[in-house]
Amino acid sequence: MRTSLNLSSRPFANHRLFWIAIALVFFISLWLGLWVNSEKSRVIAKADEVAGMVKAQEGKVEEYKKDLERRIKADQRLPLNEQDAVELASARQLIANKAFSWNRLIADIERFVPNHAKVASIQVSGASTESGSVVAQVEIKAIGQTTAQLTEMMESLEKSGGLFEVRSFSQEAVADTGEVPFSLRVTYLPNRSEG
Repeated sequence: MRTSLNLSSRPFANHRLFWIAIALVFFISLWLGLWVNSEKSRVIAKADEVAGMVKAQEGKVEEYKKDLERRIKADQRLPLNEQDAVELASARQLIANKAFSWNRLIADIERFVPNHAKVASIQVSGASTESGSVVAQVEIKAIGQTTAQLTEMMESLEKSGGLFEVRSFSQEAVADTGEVPFSLRVTYLPNRSEG
């Protein structure tokens, strides 16, 4: 049996395990550093995304608050007493009457009166402005040569493209002269163009 003796002052030591452990610690530290860095980047990106969403929501909240304030201001109307309400209604009626043109009404009616018939009277019972356009209730009394002229005038008014809307009509008895008096109640919408 042979014995191997190391008689040197520095005996041989196996350092391979030591260096493997150092390399292992180094690579684990490197991997952990890279992982921490990637997680940090991911968290920062997520935080930026959330901050952007919060900012967008804050903008929507501000817009909603402004819209709510506008609605509240619009709903806060000044309370009108009875006299102010009457004056307001009178002012609106004056504006409607000023926007109403008698010349145009007469010219528009003349286009739809049948031949050999004549208009006896025109009475406007009310003119108002609805959403910026004039609307008037008109009664037309006319005298025709035959009973068919009432029907002819009604048909021509209905084909006026919305300028006139016939609401009711009546025909009286034939006069001694042979003329037939009739009347039409129509809604006049002068802002509508003829179709």
